[in-house]
Amino acid sequence: MERDGRMKQSRAEVQKRQSRILELFQNHEALQVAEVSRELQVSEITVRRDFDYLEQKGYLTRFHGGAKVNPGRIGNYPKFESKGAQHEAEKAQIARVIAPMIHEHDTVFLNAGTTTLEVIKCIKEKHVRVISNNAIAIGAIGGGNLEFICTGGVYNEKTRSFAGDLSMPLLNRVYANVCVLGVNGISSKDGITTYSYPETMINELMLKRCKGVKIVAADGSKVGKTYCFTSALLNAVDILVTDSSADPAELEKIRSCGVRILIAGENS
Repeated sequence: MERDGRMKQSRAEVQKRQSRILELFQNHEALQVAEVSRELQVSEITVRRDFDYLEQKGYLTRFHGGAKVNPGRIGNYPKFESKGAQHEAEKAQIARVIAPMIHEHDTVFLNAGTTTLEVIKCIKEKHVRVISNNAIAIGAIGGGNLEFICTGGVYNEKTRSFAGDLSMPLLNRVYANVCVLGVNGISSKDGITTYSYPETMINELMLKRCKGVKIVAADGSKVGKTYCFTSALLNAVDILVTDSSADPAELEKIRSCGVRILIAGENS
C-alpha cells in the first residue's frame, strides 16, 4: 500500500510539472531544455522526458536541445470573462435543460466554469445544497434558497476557481447525488479533458463521490476536443448536455459509449 501511494504521488507530480511546462509554452513559441530545467528546478533529463511525452500527445515538436509549440494546440488559457462571452446563449440553454434534473433537497457537486455558473443561477430558488469550487458563484445566489458550500483551496484568477490539495479534504467528507461538470473538452476517444491538472483533481473526485446522476455540460465547441489532462473516461458519465452546434458524428460515437445525449433547444 505504501508503495502504491508513492507511485500515485509520483504520477501526480509528473502531471503537475507537465501542466507547468504547458503554461510556460503559452508565452513562448519555443523553449530550450536548459531554461525549463532552471525554471522548474528539475534535471534536464526530466525535462527531456516531459518534452517527449508532450510531443507524443501532439502539443510539442522536439528539436535538438528544446521544443516548439505545435500551432493551435496550446493557447493562452481563456480568462473567465472571455469564456463567459463565448456561446453565451447556448450555455444558458444547456443550464435550463439541466435544472429540472436537480430536485428539492438534492446535494449537488458543481465544478467551476461559465456553464456551471449558469446552472447555479437556474437552481438558486430550489432548496438544494451545492458544493462547488467556483469562486464567484456566491455572487449568483443572492435572494435564493440554496445552501452553498465552497471547497476552498488555491485561487486561480484566470478561471475564478479554487483547486489544489487544500480543496480535497472537504470533498472527501461529502457524498452528492448529482454531479454537474463543465469541461474544456469531451471526446469519445479521450473522455473528459481540461487544460489544468489541478482542475482534473477536483473533477475526478466529484465524480467519485457522486452516488447519483453524473452530467457533463458542454457547448458544441467543446465536443470532440481533447486537452492535456484527463478527468475521466466516458464510462464515468451518464448524460452529456450540449447544443445543436456539436459535431453529430462525434455525438454518435459518444452515445455508443453509453452516454445519454441531450441537445439544448431540442430537448428543452
